[in-house]
Amino acid sequence: MMMQPDRLDRFFPITYPNGATVSRFAKPCPHCRQLVKASAMEGVAMLLQDKVFVLADGECPHCQHRFVVKCVIDAYKRVLPVQLPVFLYRLLLRWGARRQLKLFRQQPEWQRARQLVEAMDPEQVKEAISQLTSRLLNDSEAVEKSTDIVGRFQDQPIHAWLRHDGRTLVFDRAAPGADAQFQLQDGEVLFDGRLIYKQVMPEQA
Repeated sequence: MMMQPDRLDRFFPITYPNGATVSRFAKPCPHCRQLVKASAMEGVAMLLQDKVFVLADGECPHCQHRFVVKCVIDAYKRVLPVQLPVFLYRLLLRWGARRQLKLFRQQPEWQRARQLVEAMDPEQVKEAISQLTSRLLNDSEAVEKSTDIVGRFQDQPIHAWLRHDGRTLVFDRAAPGADAQFQLQDGEVLFDGRLIYKQVMPEQA
């Protein structure tokens, strides 16, 4: 079965194994907050086991702002944001699709992801993903946040430092836009998909 990026509304409706159906999809524009329908997005929506994974480029018909859509829709129709960088999310989708014998169109970026995955054995892939995800930290109750606010970014506060899993992290800089390609340096963590923090040693904390 060949799955190709297409106008996103053409992937719906999608029916889950439990019988629930998602008939349509839309997201608010990050710029003007107007609702953008799937007909104004280009990408893929694919069912893997009991979740629908969405990765698409959207263009708001109201303000022409372009943005990336990265989310997962569970079997209860809850839309969960994906904090992974676009390139990693693409890789994981391609890996998941390959395991279910589904293929994407062989565009250069998908081709590179396929070659990378096929050059590694499953244990190497798991290890690579583990190393990457350890540097991606989502906002949760498990994260202790400083009460010292050093600024704001995307209308959200920037905490001076974070503590999580025995690590102390200090704010360094804001991350590039969602569709930008960037790399984290040694000791850096991407927090909430938008802020980059650096780990400090216990004696420095």
